[in-house]
Amino acid sequence: RAPLLNMVYTSIRDFMEAFVGKEKKFNQPVLMKISSTSEVERMGFITQHDLTELTIKDKVAVYIPFSYAFSGDLYIVPSSYITTVDIPAGEWMKFIVSGGVTRV
Repeated sequence: RAPLLNMVYTSIRDFMEAFVGKEKKFNQPVLMKISSTSEVERMGFITQHDLTELTIKDKVAVYIPFSYAFSGDLYIVPSSYITTVDIPAGEWMKFIVSGGVTRV
């Protein structure tokens, strides 16, 4: 019933359901450019294509997991920074979480 506790609980619940729930959220693996002038890319997953409810247009939400953990960062980037990849999401996640050690 505590608002802060409820927010933390629902955030963790939603995050865990994204991995193992009926509607897996990490199902679109992508490469994300760090900037328009860089050749460096990060590996991640698109979590939201439409951010108009947040009054953000022409951008997508990309979750970038950390290696050796199931935590990560959320980036809001222009759609032009995204390259989709044709690799199963589970294999993509294993590659990221293993620090690139696991074969895809």
